Amino acid sequence: MIRELSEGFRSWLESLVGDGCGIERLSSDASGRLFYRVSSDDGSYVAMDSGKIPVWPWLDIHDLLESRGMPVPKIYETLPEKGWALQEDLGSTRMLDLSEEQYRGALLDGLKLLERMQEELEHDSCASSVAGRRYFTRSFFMAELEHTLEHLFFRLLEVPEDELGELQSRMRDLCGMLDDGPQAFNHRDFHSANLMCKYDRLVMLDWQDARFGPPEYDAVSLIRDSYVDCGEQWKEYARKFIQNRGDSNMFRIAAAACQRNLKAAGTFAFQYRAYGRERYLESLPRTMRYLDGYREVCPRLNPLVGDVYRILDNYVGEIDLRGFRESDSPVVRKGSETG
Repeated sequence: MIRELSEGFRSWLESLVGDGCGIERLSSDASGRLFYRVSSDDGSYVAMDSGKIPVWPWLDIHDLLESRGMPVPKIYETLPEKGWALQEDLGSTRMLDLSEEQYRGALLDGLKLLERMQEELEHDSCASSVAGRRYFTRSFFMAELEHTLEHLFFRLLEVPEDELGELQSRMRDLCGMLDDGPQAFNHRDFHSANLMCKYDRLVMLDWQDARFGPPEYDAVSLIRDSYVDCGEQWKEYARKFIQNRGDSNMFRIAAAACQRNLKAAGTFAFQYRAYGRERYLESLPRTMRYLDGYREVCPRLNPLVGDVYRILDNYVGEIDLRGFRESDSPVVRKGSETG
């Protein structure tokens, strides 16, 4: 039984694809939207119920990407006031699901797609879209890290508030490192779980938060993916990106990756605390290990990473991350509660 499927949504879907269509619940994304595979005699589709989450940015940016020939699924029908959409079924194979060899090839394809987006989606061409009116700023980056300070460090690791002041200050310095430099179109969640593989090409999902900001942001989201570690080869992929851009460097890559991974850690912590999704905790140790490579590339990051590692080594709360260097399985303490 699909408990979350409302009768109104079911009726709308049946009016589009026929009575008696098969409806199968799919995994939801981190936003809380609900997805279903809808099967009929004519084929299969994916239906989205955004609930209370506004759907208009998703539709607006889809139209922008589609108009420029970017790989996004077709949208067949929408009911924006309800947050409902019926779109192309891209299958079930994500970049995340590929074999190691296939993944390496897909990562290069992803960098090519990113290069194309940044070249073709110039700011003037996006001015009429919400994506062209939104930007990463120092305060925006810091708001993301405040989320991590609260949900990972203060709530889950139970670090005393007065112990987080220095870390907060170092995070502000990090955000300042990203505030200057070139601006480019960013998908904002460009990683292996949001890239579907169909017809031997990558197709993007979850573009609704797209905005302009550091060109390195999407690159490090892919290269330093919290779900898949490509090892020391990440530096080779980064250098390819730098060479193609012509206006970046490894210091900017390291700073963007550090912020992006710390932001992701906060998201994983929140997903566990708010919804009890323990699978997100498995990405925390890997993501924390990545930070060591950034301070090697950019010594300016050493105090920040040192503070993070000191906290992980010394504080245990609802979860225990002291083994993050050796294990991808954080300890969830018995008797803890989420919420």
